[in-house]
Parts: sequence; C-alpha cells; structure tokens
Amino acid sequence: MTERNESNRVQKDTEVKVAKDEAGIRQNPPKEVVQLKEKDTDSQFLSATVAHPEELSGTSGVLPVSVKQSFANFLARPTDSVQALVGGYIVGLVPKLKADSKHHSEEFQGGSPAEEAHRKEKQDEEKRRISLQREKIIERVSIDNRTRALVQALRRTTDHRLCITRIEEITFHLLAFPEAKALAVKEKLVPYLLRLRQVKDEALQATIRENLALIGYTDPVKGRGIRILTIDGGGIRGVVALQTLRKIVELTQQPIHQLFDYICGVSTGAILAFMLGIFHLHLDECEELYRKLGTDVFTQNLIVGTVKMGWSHAFYNSETWERILKDRMGSDLMIETARNPKSPKVAAVSSLVNRGVTPKAFVFRNYGHFPGVTSHYLGGCHHKIWQAIRASSAAPGYFAEYVLGNDLHQDGGLLLNNPSALAMHECKCLWPDTPLQCIVSLGTGRYEGDVRSNLTSTSLRSKLSAVISSATDTEEVHIMLDGFLPPDTYFRINPVMRENIPLDENRNEKLDFLQLEGIQYLERNEEKMKKLVKILTQEKTTLQKINDWIKLKSDMYEGFPFTSKL
Repeated sequence: MTERNESNRVQKDTEVKVAKDEAGIRQNPPKEVVQLKEKDTDSQFLSATVAHPEELSGTSGVLPVSVKQSFANFLARPTDSVQALVGGYIVGLVPKLKADSKHHSEEFQGGSPAEEAHRKEKQDEEKRRISLQREKIIERVSIDNRTRALVQALRRTTDHRLCITRIEEITFHLLAFPEAKALAVKEKLVPYLLRLRQVKDEALQATIRENLALIGYTDPVKGRGIRILTIDGGGIRGVVALQTLRKIVELTQQPIHQLFDYICGVSTGAILAFMLGIFHLHLDECEELYRKLGTDVFTQNLIVGTVKMGWSHAFYNSETWERILKDRMGSDLMIETARNPKSPKVAAVSSLVNRGVTPKAFVFRNYGHFPGVTSHYLGGCHHKIWQAIRASSAAPGYFAEYVLGNDLHQDGGLLLNNPSALAMHECKCLWPDTPLQCIVSLGTGRYEGDVRSNLTSTSLRSKLSAVISSATDTEEVHIMLDGFLPPDTYFRINPVMRENIPLDENRNEKLDFLQLEGIQYLERNEEKMKKLVKILTQEKTTLQKINDWIKLKSDMYEGFPFTSKL
C-alpha cells in the first residue's frame, strides 16, 4: 500500500513538472522554434504536427491515452537534443528545397536567354508538328468520308442526268485529292461506272470516260499489243516529222489517233502530239500551224532580241507565244480530253529545274495511274493543254522559263529530247500485262557534216545554241532501244540533213528544204515504211478478243452479282 502511494505521488509530481515546463516554453520559446515560426509554411507544418500527433500515427483509436500523452510530452520537451533535431532538420531542409527548385527552374529555362529561346523554339516546333499531324488526321478522315458519301450518292442515283452531276463531283474531288482514288476503287466505283457506261447516252459516257481515265482504268489496246508514237523536239524542224506522218496515213488510210495507243512529244513534238492525238487535226492544218509559228513567233528584231536575251534570257516574245497557244488550244484541262472515245493516251514532257540540284522530267498526261501504280516520272493531268505545251517548249535562250504553281519548267528536250524510253515506261504502268507491239520514234533531222571555220569567237546566242544542241542529242536513246528491243518492234525515223537548220528558222525556202529532205529519206527507206505499216494494221486475234471480253466482264461485276441490274 505504501509503494502504491509512493508511485502515485511520483507520477503526480512528474505531471506537475511537465505542466510547468510547458508553461515556461509558451512564455519563453527556444530560439530555434522562433525561427521556424517566422516561416509560414514550416510553422504550419510544425504546429499541425504538434497539435495533432495522433494523425501521424494513423492509429488514434488503438494507442492507449498514456502513450499518446507521452508522445506529445516528448515533442514538447525543451531539451537541446529534440530542438536541435527538429530545428536542424526543418531549417536545413527549406534552403535545400529552395536550391533544388532554383536549379530545376534554371534547367527548365535553359540557363541563358539564348538557350531559353532555342528551347522555346523547339517546343513551338513540336507543337506545330503535333497540330499539323492532328490536322492531317482530321483531313484524312474528312476526305475518306467525303469519298464514301460521293460514291454512295452515285450508287443511289437512278436518273441518268443526275448521274452526270454525281460523276463530275467525284472527278473534281479526285482531282483535288488524288490520294482518295484508292478508297474510291475500294468502294467499287470502277465496276459501277463500267456497267453504267453501257447506257446509250453520249454525255454520260463522256463523263464516265473522264473519271475512269483519272482513276487510271484503261480499256484494252487497239491492236495485238501496245503501239507507241514518240516525236522529238526540234523547233521548226518538226516539219520533217510531219512528212513521216503523212506517209503513214497515206499507206494505212487511217488517221494517226486511231493507229496508236500512246502518243508522247517533247517541245515541238508535243505540239504535234496534241494536234494529232487530242484535236485530231488534218496534217495539212498541222503544217500550216508550223509555218505560222515561224512567221508569228520566230520573228524578232536582232537588237530587240539581244536586249531581251540579256534581260529575260529569252530572244523571242514569250507572251506572244502564250497568246497563240491559248487561242489555238483553249482552256480545257488535260484530263478533259479523255472524254473523246477516239483519243489515245497523250503526254508532253518538260524539265523541272527547281526541285533539287539536277532537273527532273515532268509528264503532262491526259490520264492518271491506277492506285498502287507509281510512275518513275513526276507529272499530272490537272493542268491546261496550252500550259503543257508552253512548259514543254520553254527552251533556254528562245523562250522564258515557265512558272506553273510552285514549279519552274524549261524545255523537256534538255533531259529527254527523245522520249521513247519514257513512253515505254508509262505504257507499262498503264497496261502492265500487255506486250509491246511496236514503237515509232520520229526525229526532226540530224546534221553530221564536218564544217570548219576560222572564227575565233561566237555570240552569246551561238553559244546557247551549241549547248542546247549538245543537250538535246537523241541518238543515245536510239542506240539503247535499238539494241535491246526485239526485231521489227522499234522503228526510228530520223533523216540525215545536208544542211544544219536552226530550231527557229522562219524562211519559207528553208522550210521547203526541210520538207524535201524528209520526203527523200522516206523514198530511200520505202521497205522500212512498208514493214512498219504492216505491223500497225495487224488485227487482234480471236483469242485476244475473247480475253478482252472476259476481262471487261470481270471488271464490270467485280464484287457484284453477275445478274446485277442498273
């Protein structure tokens, strides 16, 4: 009993002493605690910890009251060890946190204005990239939805007049977004158009032909294989090629556009290709146009031409040339020429000089390539006919280079004055499973004389002419094709001239001389011409006609029941 009373007395004395100590601390707090209270964040943290020690334990309902009270008393004791522990840790931690925060802030800001600007530029660039990528995704989805909607709207249309409008809408859409062609094909647009083409309505059929040509669908070739006509560049010397074409028409009794599946030209050859393949002009009209070209375009005062050469690098008036082309060719797009059922595939070649270090060939087409088929050559079918000829004939020194959109075009002869190899490549893209029957390559005459001169210098125009003549040489392509193609497949007709006639000759007597040179060459090569005509006039075999019919039916009802009705 005495021991119990003694224990109670000791505990009571201890509690009284603790109470006095707490009162003393409140009246005279230690220096470390005063410093801590001056910092709002730290004092709040400390007061919260001291005021609610049970929140730190997480077991306020489990610990005995005496333990909680002892824990509070321990934190409140004014001993040097406790104050040093709490004060040293908190007070030392705050500067460290501030230092770390400052370090991270400097690191984020780049440490210097230049680095900060660079980092901000990179962040802006990344934001732009992400935004652009997002816009592309949204645009891609919008284009796909628009493509499906247009095709489905056409499929639901029963009125033939309204079908024309629907097909034209699809054509405009595919011209604006060529990448949508793959989805249009996937949506079975081609089979539906082929079945719809059977309707006896010429306006509807013309609209369908344009759309199919844009997509890249091709009908079977005219003969036993692909028949190609290519015409070199050569300025006014295109009169020589005209004589060969006259001979072919005379022997076959058929117009040029019905004899060939593909016609391709460069510069003056492009003019001939378009006049024959697109406009179906008579050869007399073509020759008249050539002579008019000499009198209206290749006529220039020497002084004025020299000044223009130094100013715009063009001896002749490019505006006059453009005006003649617009008047003669109109404002139709290349793809619109596919509306005519008798028109073959036609192309003109120019040289792009602002895409990379070296020039690149550009093909102006009246057709597109089927989705999944990629041509080696750049090109398009959405330009106007006169623009194609203007770009293809922009010979340096003669006419100013031609700006079309973001591209700068010069004469296609600078790269491919003999476009035979390009034409073969394009035809294999169009008819990959069809063999080559023949390729007729027309030159504009070549001069091989050995003329010696005592001249010690030449004019700027003469220097330019020499460079162009060297760049536009056509014989290398001829030698390659002649060696690789099978016999009786490749026919090169390029007379050797007795006189070197310049590209811009405009005297009638010289034009008559060119005409005579072409006629005499054909007379000397009469057997060659007969062999060519025999190949051009070969009809398809019965087996080929059956295969063509089967392929057409297969294309018409691909993915549809064979008994499907319009």
